[in-house]
Amino acid sequence: MRISVKLGYFALGLPLSAAAVAGLGVARLTHQFPAAAASPGLLTPFLLPVLALALEAGALIALSVAQLSVLTRAPASQVAARARATWLFLGLLALVLGLAEAIPRGTERPGAFANELVRSARSSCGSGSVAVPLLGLSVRCAAPQRIEGPMPGSRKVRLAMEELTFSDDLRRVDIRALELFAESSLRVRLRAKDARVRGLAPWSRSPRLSALGRFAILAALGVVLWLGASLLLRPRTAERRVAPERVWRAVGYSLFAVPGAVVAAVVISLDQAEAAPLTYAWAGLLGAVALGVVALLLARIPQIAGSFPDP
Repeated sequence: MRISVKLGYFALGLPLSAAAVAGLGVARLTHQFPAAAASPGLLTPFLLPVLALALEAGALIALSVAQLSVLTRAPASQVAARARATWLFLGLLALVLGLAEAIPRGTERPGAFANELVRSARSSCGSGSVAVPLLGLSVRCAAPQRIEGPMPGSRKVRLAMEELTFSDDLRRVDIRALELFAESSLRVRLRAKDARVRGLAPWSRSPRLSALGRFAILAALGVVLWLGASLLLRPRTAERRVAPERVWRAVGYSLFAVPGAVVAAVVISLDQAEAAPLTYAWAGLLGAVALGVVALLLARIPQIAGSFPDP
């Protein structure tokens, strides 16, 4: 198979996968920062980690799609021959991962940044109210000074509080003198002297991993996907197609993305939990399981493999 064809599989899969992951990351950020559209420039430090994660996840998914596509089109009977046919993708994976790790990590203390926004709004108070950028809240300047606004994710619930303090990693919020008002089918009013809210942090790379350590872990996971596909995927059997090949080819590409997507999803989840480095081995294990399922489906549904033309 020509090298240009192999590159085409990876080049097509990378932007599509990265765009999908980036879209999820931006949606999550805008949910946590409901007023982001009014001051998008302030969101830039949070977007850098999303971009890096999108490239990392996109590279793993593109590796999975490209390798399985090549092995399905031109399967070889021996493991070594199948591995040689797709070794190029490991180099492409390393290139993209290196680019992702070179991206600045943005704000390492997003909670401190949010606290500064609140302090800045308080210090700007004169009369009326002052908006707190990104958070969708405002500071009521009349005494007693209060922070007010809708609860993120629910415009029908409004909050008022005396103090609002975020933890440095933005995973915890401490509130003093909280008042909550909800108006729907029932009217609810809640008051609390002190409250603590635990939530999800915006997408960011785990601070427990250095750039070099993260590159090594992700590259190792890529090798697991590459080696697993070489071992598990078997040559297709020549059978007549029973459905339009374009339909089955689309099914095949979607199926081929699953192992890489599983690995990427587990990595992102572990990042948010700030898991220990050795815990990332679970991503490789679950990716191998997903590869086994894909190999089994290809053997049981030959229309998928048969829809790919011979090289």
